[in-house]
Amino acid sequence: MTKLSAFLVTLYLPLWLFVPPLILAWLPFYVYRCLVKLMALLARPDLIKMVTPGDAIFSYNRIHTCPVSTVVGHLELEGEVDPDHIQETLRTQILTARDENGALLYPEMEWTITYFWGFSFWAKAATVENPVRTIKEAMTHEDLVNFKAKLTHQPFKVNGPLWELLLVRKKNNSDEPPTTVALLRFQHTLIDGVGSFHLLKKMVQPQAEQCTKDITILSKKPGSISPIRYLRMPYDFMETCRESSRSGCLAKEGKNWIPLSDNFLPSEAASRYTFHISEPIAFSRIRQLGAQHGVTASAVMHSAILGAVRTSLCPKGTSFITVETPLLPPWKRDRPMGNNITHGRYLAPIGELDVVKRLIRTHEGLRTMKESTYSVTTALISNAIGTLPRPVLNQIPISSNESYRTIYVGNVPGPREQTNFCGYVVKEMSLIYGFCVAFPVLGVGLLTYGDDLRIGVFGNKNLLPRPGQAEEIACGFMQELDDLQFVE
Repeated sequence: MTKLSAFLVTLYLPLWLFVPPLILAWLPFYVYRCLVKLMALLARPDLIKMVTPGDAIFSYNRIHTCPVSTVVGHLELEGEVDPDHIQETLRTQILTARDENGALLYPEMEWTITYFWGFSFWAKAATVENPVRTIKEAMTHEDLVNFKAKLTHQPFKVNGPLWELLLVRKKNNSDEPPTTVALLRFQHTLIDGVGSFHLLKKMVQPQAEQCTKDITILSKKPGSISPIRYLRMPYDFMETCRESSRSGCLAKEGKNWIPLSDNFLPSEAASRYTFHISEPIAFSRIRQLGAQHGVTASAVMHSAILGAVRTSLCPKGTSFITVETPLLPPWKRDRPMGNNITHGRYLAPIGELDVVKRLIRTHEGLRTMKESTYSVTTALISNAIGTLPRPVLNQIPISSNESYRTIYVGNVPGPREQTNFCGYVVKEMSLIYGFCVAFPVLGVGLLTYGDDLRIGVFGNKNLLPRPGQAEEIACGFMQELDDLQFVE
């Protein structure tokens, strides 16, 4: 730590004096939460337990009317598949799998969300006789894109489980072998993106077949911060907020914008949602470019995203944009499929035209972000908000009709080698997220599978109004890689 930064940290230390009053202001809500837990225990034996704050954040967004925190996993399998075989594998490997003590490994697969006195609780879901649903009509690629857009915002059934598995026959060209697409849809309260890959690992047959890389972050050690660095929390938080205030806009509200209504329907959300998943990109190339320029692979991908977004939609004069990306927290995951990710932020040099200079500055921004305690502070704030009752949370304004100042870059590591799903070879996999239709953010997903990287671009059509603009950004990513490779 430099003398200047140490001096600035010291100046911000008095902000710790505001923590006790904030805790006192939050304490009545916590006491009420504990009383509700007690009342549920006495009056509602059908309720299993209260949803944890980290999961509860996702449980208040219209699960049974038009959910936005939905994730849809896409697996394209070789050949025709047997739905009965997949259902039996799902039942034995996940739904009825037990640990050495006889307890279910994944009991939440049979749970749903219900509300009691303003809080979310897990409850037993209605039994689904056939959890694997087969779509009879074969679909082209374009049909699948439209189907997934609708599926992402389709309401979950009241008292029903918060997930479903669908099988769709893909209509390929006559010279291509037949393929089947497995779509795993789940609500974010139940499971996050990396948790879904944990389930995928359980569906591999035979189970003796192990990937050379654990396909989830569950085996990784949680991120750690030196205890002395927690003293920096006020400084890091205020500094990151100050940096974010300098962020420019990807797009400002215009007269041609079509806002979502307050009680928007699934059809309305699907009509405003746009996304594109790229063709596979060799991840080894990303690593080589990182080694060539002395930076990390993450910096290469983030810098390429910035260049592609700037070329496609960033207004002239915008020098910086806020980038938010997930980070490992310094605590362990509560449950294998639960939400256990913090989010860091940095101010990205989107206006830098020189690809190498932008890459170096992006690398420095990512390094500073990882050293910062901002993600821990915001995680604590988010968990504190998650303890609030639903009526209070509903009063917090979240507008989708404002300027776009943030790019959310999610990174989900898949297996390093090609794997299978119930014995069927997985040709490709991807994830799509629904939150970008309701929040003023451009979403970019990075998913690795084998040596392949796929980039997904997600957004509202107010931000990406031109047909094919999401695909344009994905193609721009490739062009940025070319520019980095052949720079003199």
